[in-house]
Amino acid sequence: MPLLKVSLVTNDKDGTVEATAGVFPAGCEVLVQTEDEMRAMIGKLNVLVPGHINVDAALIEQGQNLKLIHCGTGYNNVDLDAASNVGSYVAVTPNVAAQSVAELVFSSFSALKNRIRQFDNIMKNGGWKTTDFIGAPEFKGKTLGVVGYGNIGKCAATIARGYGMNVIAHDPYCKDSGGMKLVELDELLRESDFITLHVLLTDETKGLISTGQFDMMKDTAVLANACRGPVIDETALIEALQQNKIAGACIDVFEKEPLDPNSGLRSLDNAMLTPHIAYCSDEALAGRYEFFANNCQKILDGEVPNMAVNAEQVKS
Repeated sequence: MPLLKVSLVTNDKDGTVEATAGVFPAGCEVLVQTEDEMRAMIGKLNVLVPGHINVDAALIEQGQNLKLIHCGTGYNNVDLDAASNVGSYVAVTPNVAAQSVAELVFSSFSALKNRIRQFDNIMKNGGWKTTDFIGAPEFKGKTLGVVGYGNIGKCAATIARGYGMNVIAHDPYCKDSGGMKLVELDELLRESDFITLHVLLTDETKGLISTGQFDMMKDTAVLANACRGPVIDETALIEALQQNKIAGACIDVFEKEPLDPNSGLRSLDNAMLTPHIAYCSDEALAGRYEFFANNCQKILDGEVPNMAVNAEQVKS
Protein backbone atom coordinates (compact mmCIF):
# COMPACT_ATOMS: atom_id res chain seq x y z
CA MET A 1 0.00 0.00 0.00
CA PRO A 2 1.48 3.42 -0.95
CA LEU A 3 2.32 5.81 1.83
CA LEU A 4 -0.17 8.57 2.68
CA LYS A 5 1.49 11.82 1.64
CA VAL A 6 0.90 14.39 4.39
CA SER A 7 1.89 18.04 3.90
CA LEU A 8 2.43 20.23 6.97
CA VAL A 9 2.65 23.80 5.67
CA THR A 10 4.88 26.03 7.77
CA ASN A 11 7.56 28.70 7.65
CA ASP A 12 9.41 27.00 10.51
CA LYS A 13 10.41 23.72 8.95
CA ASP A 14 13.06 22.76 11.50
CA GLY A 15 10.78 23.39 14.47
CA THR A 16 7.93 21.45 12.87
CA VAL A 17 10.16 18.48 12.05
CA GLU A 18 11.30 18.36 15.68
CA ALA A 19 7.77 18.74 17.07
CA THR A 20 6.29 15.98 14.90
CA ALA A 21 9.06 13.40 15.18
CA GLY A 22 7.50 9.99 15.83
CA VAL A 23 3.95 11.39 16.05
CA PHE A 24 2.43 10.28 12.74
CA PRO A 25 1.66 6.63 11.94
CA ALA A 26 4.08 4.50 9.97
CA GLY A 27 1.83 4.59 6.91
CA CYS A 28 2.44 8.32 6.45
CA GLU A 29 5.11 10.15 4.51
CA VAL A 30 5.21 13.47 6.34
CA LEU A 31 6.36 16.40 4.21
CA VAL A 32 7.18 19.61 6.07
CA GLN A 33 6.79 22.25 3.38
CA THR A 34 6.57 25.93 2.67
CA GLU A 35 3.45 27.10 0.88
CA ASP A 36 5.29 27.23 -2.45
CA GLU A 37 6.61 23.69 -2.02
CA MET A 38 3.12 22.42 -1.18
CA ARG A 39 1.58 24.13 -4.21
CA ALA A 40 4.21 22.63 -6.50
CA MET A 41 3.13 19.07 -5.60
CA ILE A 42 -0.51 19.52 -4.57
CA GLY A 43 -1.60 16.89 -7.11
CA LYS A 44 0.35 14.20 -5.25
CA LEU A 45 -0.78 15.03 -1.71
CA ASN A 46 -3.34 13.02 0.24
CA VAL A 47 -3.52 15.09 3.45
CA LEU A 48 -3.03 18.84 3.67
CA VAL A 49 -2.51 20.69 6.95
CA PRO A 50 -2.51 24.25 5.59
CA GLY A 51 -2.18 26.36 8.72
CA HIS A 52 -3.56 29.81 7.97
CA ILE A 53 -3.08 29.89 4.19
CA ASN A 54 -6.07 30.21 1.88
CA VAL A 55 -7.17 26.87 0.45
CA ASP A 56 -9.43 28.02 -2.37
CA ALA A 57 -11.28 26.10 -5.08
CA ALA A 58 -8.44 26.49 -7.60
CA LEU A 59 -5.92 24.85 -5.28
CA ILE A 60 -8.32 22.09 -4.23
CA GLU A 61 -9.20 21.25 -7.83
CA GLN A 62 -5.51 20.62 -8.47
CA GLY A 63 -5.44 18.30 -5.45
CA GLN A 64 -7.43 15.46 -6.94
CA ASN A 65 -5.77 12.98 -4.57
CA LEU A 66 -6.66 14.90 -1.44
CA LYS A 67 -8.48 12.80 1.14
CA LEU A 68 -8.28 15.19 4.07
CA ILE A 69 -7.71 18.90 4.66
CA HIS A 70 -7.01 19.36 8.35
CA CYS A 71 -7.62 22.74 9.99
CA GLY A 72 -7.22 24.13 13.46
CA THR A 73 -10.22 25.48 15.35
CA GLY A 74 -11.89 27.09 12.32
CA TYR A 75 -12.12 26.25 8.64
CA ASN A 76 -12.99 29.65 7.17
CA ASN A 77 -9.82 29.54 5.02
CA VAL A 78 -11.01 26.41 3.14
CA ASP A 79 -13.55 26.24 0.31
CA LEU A 80 -15.79 23.56 1.79
CA ASP A 81 -17.83 22.91 -1.35
CA ALA A 82 -14.72 22.46 -3.49
CA ALA A 83 -13.26 20.02 -0.96
CA SER A 84 -16.47 17.99 -0.88
CA ASN A 85 -16.53 17.90 -4.68
CA VAL A 86 -13.12 16.21 -4.84
CA GLY A 87 -14.06 13.83 -2.03
CA SER A 88 -11.80 15.41 0.58
CA TYR A 89 -12.86 15.61 4.20
CA VAL A 90 -12.32 18.91 5.99
CA ALA A 91 -11.68 18.36 9.69
CA VAL A 92 -11.24 20.77 12.57
CA THR A 93 -9.28 20.33 15.78
CA PRO A 94 -11.37 20.62 18.93
CA ASN A 95 -10.40 21.97 22.32
CA VAL A 96 -6.65 21.26 22.36
CA ALA A 97 -5.76 24.97 22.40
CA ALA A 98 -8.56 26.24 24.64
CA GLN A 99 -6.38 26.74 27.73
CA SER A 100 -3.56 28.20 25.66
CA VAL A 101 -5.81 30.80 24.03
CA ALA A 102 -7.53 31.78 27.28
CA GLU A 103 -4.19 32.18 29.06
CA LEU A 104 -2.85 34.48 26.33
CA VAL A 105 -5.98 36.63 26.57
CA PHE A 106 -5.45 37.18 30.29
CA SER A 107 -1.69 37.64 29.89
CA SER A 108 -2.42 40.38 27.37
CA PHE A 109 -5.13 41.95 29.54
CA SER A 110 -2.67 42.04 32.48
CA ALA A 111 0.22 43.42 30.46
CA LEU A 112 -1.92 46.16 28.96
CA LYS A 113 -3.81 47.29 32.07
CA ASN A 114 -0.63 47.29 34.20
CA ARG A 115 1.43 48.94 31.46
CA ILE A 116 4.08 46.22 31.74
CA ARG A 117 5.58 46.98 28.34
CA GLN A 118 6.12 50.68 29.15
CA PHE A 119 7.52 50.08 32.63
CA ASP A 120 9.85 47.35 31.43
CA ASN A 121 11.21 49.74 28.79
CA ILE A 122 11.66 52.46 31.45
CA MET A 123 13.62 50.08 33.68
CA LYS A 124 15.76 48.72 30.83
CA ASN A 125 16.67 52.31 29.94
CA GLY A 126 17.82 53.10 33.48
CA GLY A 127 14.71 54.93 34.62
CA TRP A 128 12.21 54.62 37.46
CA LYS A 129 8.56 55.45 37.99
CA THR A 130 7.58 59.08 38.43
CA THR A 131 4.20 58.45 40.11
CA ASP A 132 2.19 55.79 41.86
CA PHE A 133 -0.96 56.83 39.96
CA ILE A 134 -0.62 54.64 36.88
CA GLY A 135 -4.31 53.90 36.27
CA ALA A 136 -4.05 50.12 36.73
CA PRO A 137 -7.39 48.55 37.77
CA GLU A 138 -7.60 45.14 39.44
CA PHE A 139 -9.53 42.29 37.85
CA LYS A 140 -11.35 41.57 41.13
CA GLY A 141 -14.93 42.78 41.08
CA LYS A 142 -14.84 43.66 37.38
CA THR A 143 -17.07 42.01 34.77
CA LEU A 144 -15.73 39.83 31.99
CA GLY A 145 -17.98 39.48 28.94
CA VAL A 146 -17.37 36.31 26.92
CA VAL A 147 -18.67 36.37 23.35
CA GLY A 148 -18.87 32.74 22.22
CA TYR A 149 -19.24 30.35 25.14
CA GLY A 150 -17.59 27.24 23.77
CA ASN A 151 -14.47 25.46 25.01
CA ILE A 152 -12.24 28.54 24.90
CA GLY A 153 -14.90 30.83 26.33
CA LYS A 154 -15.41 28.43 29.23
CA CYS A 155 -11.64 28.39 29.94
CA ALA A 156 -11.59 32.19 29.93
CA ALA A 157 -14.51 32.23 32.37
CA THR A 158 -12.69 29.83 34.72
CA ILE A 159 -9.59 32.04 34.77
CA ALA A 160 -11.74 35.12 35.36
CA ARG A 161 -13.45 33.55 38.37
CA GLY A 162 -10.01 32.81 39.82
CA TYR A 163 -9.38 36.55 39.79
CA GLY A 164 -12.70 37.20 41.53
CA MET A 165 -14.40 38.60 38.44
CA ASN A 166 -18.07 38.50 37.54
CA VAL A 167 -18.68 36.71 34.23
CA ILE A 168 -21.45 37.04 31.67
CA ALA A 169 -21.62 35.50 28.22
CA HIS A 170 -23.35 35.84 24.87
CA ASP A 171 -23.84 32.80 22.68
CA PRO A 172 -27.13 32.19 20.84
CA TYR A 173 -26.02 28.62 20.04
CA CYS A 174 -24.91 27.57 23.53
CA LYS A 175 -26.73 24.37 24.53
CA ASP A 176 -25.22 23.99 28.01
CA SER A 177 -24.33 27.19 29.84
CA GLY A 178 -23.55 25.35 33.08
CA GLY A 179 -25.33 28.07 35.03
CA MET A 180 -23.55 30.89 33.21
CA LYS A 181 -25.61 34.06 32.82
CA LEU A 182 -26.30 34.38 29.10
CA VAL A 183 -27.22 37.85 27.85
CA GLU A 184 -27.82 39.65 24.56
CA LEU A 185 -24.72 41.07 22.90
CA ASP A 186 -25.73 44.69 23.45
CA GLU A 187 -26.15 44.09 27.19
CA LEU A 188 -22.78 42.36 27.40
CA LEU A 189 -21.05 45.24 25.62
CA ARG A 190 -22.62 47.82 27.94
CA GLU A 191 -21.91 45.96 31.20
CA SER A 192 -18.46 44.46 30.67
CA ASP A 193 -15.14 45.89 31.82
CA PHE A 194 -13.20 43.30 29.84
CA ILE A 195 -14.54 41.59 26.71
CA THR A 196 -13.09 38.54 24.97
CA LEU A 197 -14.20 37.16 21.60
CA HIS A 198 -14.28 33.40 20.94
CA VAL A 199 -16.55 32.82 17.94
CA LEU A 200 -16.09 31.07 14.62
CA LEU A 201 -15.77 33.31 11.59
CA THR A 202 -19.03 33.05 9.63
CA ASP A 203 -21.17 35.43 7.59
CA GLU A 204 -23.01 36.13 10.85
CA THR A 205 -19.90 37.03 12.87
CA LYS A 206 -17.88 38.90 10.23
CA GLY A 207 -17.76 42.52 11.37
CA LEU A 208 -19.61 41.59 14.56
CA ILE A 209 -17.76 44.35 16.44
CA SER A 210 -17.80 47.68 14.61
CA THR A 211 -18.51 51.35 15.27
CA GLY A 212 -21.96 50.79 16.77
CA GLN A 213 -20.63 48.20 19.19
CA PHE A 214 -17.68 50.36 20.27
CA ASP A 215 -20.14 53.16 21.00
CA MET A 216 -21.96 50.84 23.44
CA MET A 217 -18.85 49.91 25.43
CA LYS A 218 -17.56 51.63 28.53
CA ASP A 219 -14.72 54.05 27.85
CA THR A 220 -12.75 52.02 30.42
CA ALA A 221 -13.39 48.69 28.64
CA VAL A 222 -10.64 46.50 27.22
CA LEU A 223 -11.41 44.20 24.27
CA ALA A 224 -9.52 41.02 23.31
CA ASN A 225 -9.72 39.14 20.02
CA ALA A 226 -8.02 35.76 19.77
CA CYS A 227 -10.50 34.05 17.45
CA ARG A 228 -10.49 35.43 13.88
CA GLY A 229 -9.48 38.88 12.69
CA PRO A 230 -12.49 39.79 10.53
CA VAL A 231 -14.81 39.42 13.54
CA ILE A 232 -13.71 43.01 14.32
CA ASP A 233 -13.95 45.88 11.85
CA GLU A 234 -10.29 46.89 12.06
CA THR A 235 -10.84 50.44 10.79
CA ALA A 236 -13.49 50.98 13.47
CA LEU A 237 -11.18 49.49 16.09
CA ILE A 238 -8.35 51.88 15.24
CA GLU A 239 -10.77 54.81 15.40
CA ALA A 240 -12.15 53.65 18.76
CA LEU A 241 -8.65 53.38 20.22
CA GLN A 242 -7.47 56.69 18.79
CA GLN A 243 -10.55 58.48 20.13
CA ASN A 244 -10.41 56.64 23.49
CA LYS A 245 -13.91 55.24 23.03
CA ILE A 246 -12.47 52.21 24.83
CA ALA A 247 -9.42 51.95 27.08
CA GLY A 248 -7.57 49.34 25.08
CA ALA A 249 -7.50 46.24 22.91
CA CYS A 250 -5.50 43.01 22.98
CA ILE A 251 -5.39 41.65 19.44
CA ASP A 252 -3.85 38.34 18.34
CA VAL A 253 -5.63 37.98 14.97
CA PHE A 254 -6.14 40.45 12.14
CA GLU A 255 -8.29 41.04 9.07
CA LYS A 256 -5.29 40.32 6.84
CA GLU A 257 -2.28 38.37 8.06
CA PRO A 258 0.57 39.12 8.39
CA LEU A 259 -0.52 42.53 9.68
CA ASP A 260 0.46 45.36 7.33
CA PRO A 261 3.69 46.98 8.58
CA ASN A 262 1.97 50.36 8.19
CA SER A 263 -1.20 49.41 10.07
CA GLY A 264 -2.42 52.11 12.41
CA LEU A 265 -2.64 49.50 15.17
CA ARG A 266 1.15 49.30 15.39
CA SER A 267 1.51 52.87 16.64
CA LEU A 268 -1.11 52.76 19.41
CA ASP A 269 0.04 52.52 23.04
CA ASN A 270 -3.41 51.26 24.07
CA ALA A 271 -3.18 48.27 21.75
CA MET A 272 -1.40 45.06 22.81
CA LEU A 273 -0.54 43.11 19.64
CA THR A 274 0.64 39.52 19.23
CA PRO A 275 1.20 37.70 15.89
CA HIS A 276 -1.51 34.97 15.98
CA ILE A 277 0.22 32.93 18.68
CA ALA A 278 -2.59 32.25 21.14
CA TYR A 279 -2.73 28.55 20.18
CA CYS A 280 1.04 28.06 20.40
CA SER A 281 1.64 26.69 23.89
CA ASP A 282 3.79 23.54 23.98
CA GLU A 283 0.87 21.45 25.19
CA ALA A 284 -1.57 22.83 22.61
CA LEU A 285 0.77 22.18 19.69
CA ALA A 286 1.49 18.65 20.91
CA GLY A 287 -2.24 17.95 21.17
CA ARG A 288 -2.81 19.48 17.76
CA TYR A 289 -0.28 17.24 15.99
CA GLU A 290 -1.51 14.18 17.85
CA PHE A 291 -5.05 14.89 16.63
CA PHE A 292 -3.79 15.34 13.06
CA ALA A 293 -1.93 12.03 13.31
CA ASN A 294 -4.95 10.16 14.67
CA ASN A 295 -7.06 11.38 11.77
CA CYS A 296 -4.39 10.30 9.31
CA GLN A 297 -4.72 6.81 10.78
CA LYS A 298 -8.48 7.07 10.23
CA ILE A 299 -7.83 7.76 6.54
CA LEU A 300 -5.42 4.82 6.32
CA ASP A 301 -8.09 2.62 7.89
CA GLY A 302 -10.77 3.82 5.47
CA GLU A 303 -12.74 5.53 8.24
CA VAL A 304 -14.30 8.98 8.54
CA PRO A 305 -11.94 11.37 10.34
CA ASN A 306 -12.96 12.79 13.69
CA MET A 307 -14.50 16.28 13.55
CA ALA A 308 -15.00 16.18 9.77
CA VAL A 309 -17.37 19.08 9.13
CA ASN A 310 -18.38 17.84 5.67
CA ALA A 311 -18.65 14.13 6.39
CA GLU A 312 -22.19 13.82 5.05
CA GLN A 313 -21.36 15.65 1.81
CA VAL A 314 -18.30 13.50 1.14
CA LYS A 315 -20.12 10.24 1.92
CA SER A 316 -22.97 11.19 -0.42
